[in-house]
Amino acid sequence: MTKTHIGVDLHQRFCYLTAVDASGRKLKQGQVVNEGAALRSWLGQVPGPRQVVMEASGFWPAFARAVGPEAERLVMVHPQRMKAIASARLKNDKVDSETLAQLSRADLLPEAWMANQGTQQVRLLTRLRITLGQQRAKAKNQLQAVLHQEGFVKPVADVFGKKGRAWLAELALSAAARVVVEVWLKVVDQMDQAIAEQTRALEKMAEEDARARWLRTVPGIGAYSAMVILGEVGEMERFASKRALASYAGLTPSVRESAGKRKRGGIGHHGSGTLRWIMLQVAQVACRHSPAAKAWYLRLKRRKPAQVALIALARKLLTAVWALLRHGVCFEENVFAARN
Repeated sequence: MTKTHIGVDLHQRFCYLTAVDASGRKLKQGQVVNEGAALRSWLGQVPGPRQVVMEASGFWPAFARAVGPEAERLVMVHPQRMKAIASARLKNDKVDSETLAQLSRADLLPEAWMANQGTQQVRLLTRLRITLGQQRAKAKNQLQAVLHQEGFVKPVADVFGKKGRAWLAELALSAAARVVVEVWLKVVDQMDQAIAEQTRALEKMAEEDARARWLRTVPGIGAYSAMVILGEVGEMERFASKRALASYAGLTPSVRESAGKRKRGGIGHHGSGTLRWIMLQVAQVACRHSPAAKAWYLRLKRRKPAQVALIALARKLLTAVWALLRHGVCFEENVFAARN
C-alpha cells in the first residue's frame, strides 16, 4: 500500500502541514493550530497509511502524542543535516513543510532518534537539577559582585558557609547593598533546598536502576551523574560503536581532509552538550580519585595541554560507559589501566 507523506513545519502555537502522495502530487496543505483534535482532524482528511515528518524541536513530544492515533509512522529529522531546507534561498513554512514531505517520499531523510517516554521523564528531572545548580551559581555570583562593588575582599573560601555568613552579617555594607545581599542569600537558601530535594530523588532513581548501578562503578560517576548520562544517552543499542557514542557527545576531534592531506582539529561541540559537560565533570573527579585515570591523564598531559588531556580522559571514560551499558558489566580499574 502506498503511503501519504506529510511534512510538518512545527512552531509553538501552530504548524504548517503539506501532504503528498507517492508520486509527489500535493494532496492537502495548510496551517493548523497545535491542538490535538485539530491536528487529528486535518490528518484524517488525507488517505493512509500516513508518514508524518517533522524537524527536531523542544516540543516534539507533545506533537507526537497529539498526532499519534492518525500517524502510522512518525519521523523526526536532524535540522542541521537538512541541507535542502537550510540552504534554500526561499524559506517559509509552506516551502519547508513541502520539502520535508518530498524528501520523505524519496526516502532521503536524515532521521533523528526520538527518546521514549521513560527517557524523556529522566531528562526532565536531570535537566531540572542541572538548571537549579546553574541558577544557584548565578545567584552566588550576583552576591559576590556586590561585595566587590562595595570594596570588600572575602577572608574565607566559601562566603555561603557558616564562617562566611557570620562575616557577611558583620560587614558595614551600604543600605542598598545590605538589601541585595540578604535577598541573594535567601535565593541561595531556596536553591539549596530545591537542589537537595532533586538530588535525593535522583539518588532514589539510581538505586532502582541496574544500569545506574553499573555506571556508579566508574570512577567519578555518582548517582546524579549516572542519571544524567542515562537521560542523555537513552537506548545504548542505538550506538553501534564506542566512537559513535563519543561523537554524539561531541568529544571526538574534527577532521578535515583534502588533496590527500588530513588534519585534526578540536572537538566538534555537536551532539549532546549536556552529556559532554557531565563527562568532563566526571573526568575531573576521576583524576583525583582513580589511580588508573590519574596516571593515564598525567601521561597524556606531558605531551598535550591540560584541557586537551582532560577531554581525552572524558572520551576514554565515556567509551567505558559504552562497554558497561552494552554488556551489563562493572568497571574494572586494572582493565582501564591496561588500555592505552
